[in-house]
Amino acid sequence: MSAKYQVYKDAAGKYRFRLRAANNKIVAVSEAYERKAGCINGIQSVQKNCGAPVEDKTVETEPLTHPKYEIFMDTASKYRFNLSASNGEIIAASEGYETKASCMNGIEAVQRSCDAEIEDLTETQMEKMAPAMAPVAVGEDAGESHLELYCPPTSVNWNTIVTFEGKLKNKDTGKPIAGAEVGIWEKDRSFMGDDVLVSGMTKGDGTYSIDWKAKQQDWWDDSVEVYAWFAGNENYTASKTEPRKIRVLIHLRNKE
Repeated sequence: MSAKYQVYKDAAGKYRFRLRAANNKIVAVSEAYERKAGCINGIQSVQKNCGAPVEDKTVETEPLTHPKYEIFMDTASKYRFNLSASNGEIIAASEGYETKASCMNGIEAVQRSCDAEIEDLTETQMEKMAPAMAPVAVGEDAGESHLELYCPPTSVNWNTIVTFEGKLKNKDTGKPIAGAEVGIWEKDRSFMGDDVLVSGMTKGDGTYSIDWKAKQQDWWDDSVEVYAWFAGNENYTASKTEPRKIRVLIHLRNKE
């Protein structure tokens, strides 16, 4: 595949972009924008300044003027980089790398992507969330729902099937809520926003059983934090579960 800038909405409804390199890895992300036009302008600024020089702040060196890439170490002793525009504003940032060489590879991936296409994911995101993944208005007499997610495995092999099971019911009466859509979401620990992994419907007894083919969702670690989410309907309020962590063992992954 070719490198591309992807415009999307985060869990707070803000616009962001990420640069996905030719190897499908995300190498840089943006801040949150209130409007899509501002997000597009941010992409264009990265494209304009993508060939900037690199300043390594982990060693003693003469500071460079903006625009520039700045390599630094975060509080977890991981290497990161920021790309700043000519006015000093940070227009793209990386996640943490274990080595400086990997961080430099990330910068080089941005530098090779100056002419990458822009892909707008916001419309498909809304299609993926609708109708039940987006919060809905409920009536004054709506009951309070309670969603359960039974304990998933703590570790799985790459490409194996994980079955998420649980139950949706009336919190006060315990009556099952049938025919409702439940989504399994990944809690994103960066500022890219949560993503829905898979969704399914509850049965007559309020239980659900949803299969997911295990994949690593982030390129910087081997775990996912998942939670179940019911967006509510005309009869019941929304509810979600606490997140649970699952390690996806990439070193045991099967061939596609």
